[in-house]
Amino acid sequence: MNTKLLISLSGIALLMAACSSTCDVEQEGAVTPGSAEDFKTNVPDRVYFDFDSSKVSDSAKKRLEAQACWLKTYGSTKATVEGHADIRGTAEYNMALGNSRANAASKVLKDLGIDSSRLTVVSYGKERVADTGTTEEAHAKNRRAVTVIDG
Repeated sequence: MNTKLLISLSGIALLMAACSSTCDVEQEGAVTPGSAEDFKTNVPDRVYFDFDSSKVSDSAKKRLEAQACWLKTYGSTKATVEGHADIRGTAEYNMALGNSRANAASKVLKDLGIDSSRLTVVSYGKERVADTGTTEEAHAKNRRAVTVIDG
């Protein structure tokens, strides 16, 4: 392959990657930019998992990409990634599962360029359910990782 063509294609690829890595953080409402309230108002703060899984889905990754953009915009901000489980299973098992979910979400954020020193991981297992119901819909709301801005 022609060297000049290869260099041109490499440059175009780098330019496209740079364009896709920029993010626009939109502000809605009367919140202080960079605050915990700003994050909660303008960024999807939680990702959901399948039953008995800590695998990050494609839709969850998109939400984590939005979180990473916000965290990059406010580079001194630290966050805690909370792992949660539904009420089924033992407390010990769900604490471990919540930890796996929080670590999986945190790993994606790190892979997207967020320094590990800015992230803390905690598991609440089934101690802090979002929905106290016993339907599958309620269980699905509880299988989550939530990113909370510190401070």
